[in-house]
Amino acid sequence: MFVLKQFLKGLILPPTSWIIALLVVLIFWQRRWARKLLFATVVLIAVIYSGQANGPLRRPLESRYPPLLDPRGAEPYDAIVVLMSSTIPATGLIPFPSLDEYMFRRLDEAWRLYRLRRKPIVVSGGHVDPFTPPRNENQIAIDYLIRWGVPKNDVISEPNSRDTFESAIEVRKILQQKGWKRYLLVTSAVHMPRSMIAFKAVAPEPIPAPGDFTLSGDQGFSPLDLFPSEAAARNLYISVHEYLGLADYYWRARSYGG
Repeated sequence: MFVLKQFLKGLILPPTSWIIALLVVLIFWQRRWARKLLFATVVLIAVIYSGQANGPLRRPLESRYPPLLDPRGAEPYDAIVVLMSSTIPATGLIPFPSLDEYMFRRLDEAWRLYRLRRKPIVVSGGHVDPFTPPRNENQIAIDYLIRWGVPKNDVISEPNSRDTFESAIEVRKILQQKGWKRYLLVTSAVHMPRSMIAFKAVAPEPIPAPGDFTLSGDQGFSPLDLFPSEAAARNLYISVHEYLGLADYYWRARSYGG
């Protein structure tokens, strides 16, 4: 089921969805509706890949949970759980393992919270792609925390989960083993609504502590915002992925039997 979901995501999410639409246009080009579909596809791509249209799509996700500026106001809690994004192993021309920008910001937020209130940090998440061998992704993230000054005894590895719902299941096992109950849940702001659905259903009681916010205040209008951009394309992919994930996790949370 997990592998099937990865294939479905690849088909539904852009840019594959645009390619499928254009293939349909090519096959049925003689039909009038096909030419209308081409026009609608081009207009839609131009609009939603611009900076002006991307923010409103992303804002409902990022604004759902405010940042936890002072964790002492959320006490008592027993641990800090940070969810994995992606790490970059040292392979090919890459000399040293590192983190992608989303994982770096998540770890940075967990580290900030740790410095304010020293609680064990659980790093949850492992290898996702079922067609490639594991590359010690979870350990790469843990090594960063240790290099930043977090003692080894305060870092707990959970490398078995492949998605957020599985993270909730695996984290619950750690919580039960340690006798812990309440914990700070750290992930990207855009990912927090989906994460809270999973963790509330599986491993209560999570306290949302989002990091990695991307939407700033009103910076005024620039004519360049009207053009499609790489940043807007990446943000669109993540936003659509999260909305689809919300629908999936609502269903999984309702059907979860423990």
